[in-house]
Amino acid sequence: MRSNARQYLRSVIGQIERRICLIATQDMGVTQEILLTIAQGGKSHSFPVLEHSGLLKTVDIVQHLYVTAQQSELAARLLQKISQEDLESTLTRHLDHDDPVVAEAAMGLLVAQSKTTGAAGEIAASLADLLPEIAYAFAWPVTAALARLSGFSGLQLQQATERLLTAHDESSGVARKAERLAQLLHQSKTEKDPIPHPMRDGLSLFVARLARQSGLTSDQIVAFTAEPNMARFVVVMRAADFPVQEALSIFAALDGGDHILTAATYGETDRDRSLALVSRWASPHAHQNAERILSADYLSDREK
Repeated sequence: MRSNARQYLRSVIGQIERRICLIATQDMGVTQEILLTIAQGGKSHSFPVLEHSGLLKTVDIVQHLYVTAQQSELAARLLQKISQEDLESTLTRHLDHDDPVVAEAAMGLLVAQSKTTGAAGEIAASLADLLPEIAYAFAWPVTAALARLSGFSGLQLQQATERLLTAHDESSGVARKAERLAQLLHQSKTEKDPIPHPMRDGLSLFVARLARQSGLTSDQIVAFTAEPNMARFVVVMRAADFPVQEALSIFAALDGGDHILTAATYGETDRDRSLALVSRWASPHAHQNAERILSADYLSDREK
């Protein structure tokens, strides 16, 4: 998994590096030899420098990589339990939806997924799937590395990066296409399966539907499945009031080991408490951090 994650990083950086060089050389007339070589499809120069420098270990990048690696792991687990053909049919069934807008959104998600399908066990890399803040976190270190490697100190590189970031469109990525379809299915009120399930929806749409129901982000849903016994993921299902058999089936579909969620354990998970926890997790991170700090200060004062 670590090797695949490293390959993903190399691919993302290579794509960003080439786009910056294309903008600089084709749109802005820069003729520096290294930048021209990269723009024409030469191998990535920035990755070894950035890896060695530690600039790829920022909180945003590490968190992005963690979620991306876990999503790839979940996809691999699903393919052990359902065929690729059956997974694809989870979306194609929406192509005949009575609402043409829903059918169009399903086609959009199918197309987006087809562009990010990598080899078995490989984490596919697509810039369209990067949130703006993640694209920003990658782009500027790449720009600095290109300037250092090429010896080109002109402002054109920075301007090229600004153009790349301004033009960055995450709406064409898998996550946003899945969120759009989840929203439309909810609004249509014609969804035959009100409880999302990865075996019926496919992974991306399942995560998007559960995120919509819970008020959490798709990244949070995916990250929760990487925790021991998927404890917080179970809390999210309980808060959403999933029937016990549905919850057990979803857990089994996503679990990669010998863990078992029992009906008794799920039933004993208090729903009111689960709702309160999910509501807290859905609040902005800055608010959650402030609450933790204030709680610690309060306890410290009480102990004095």
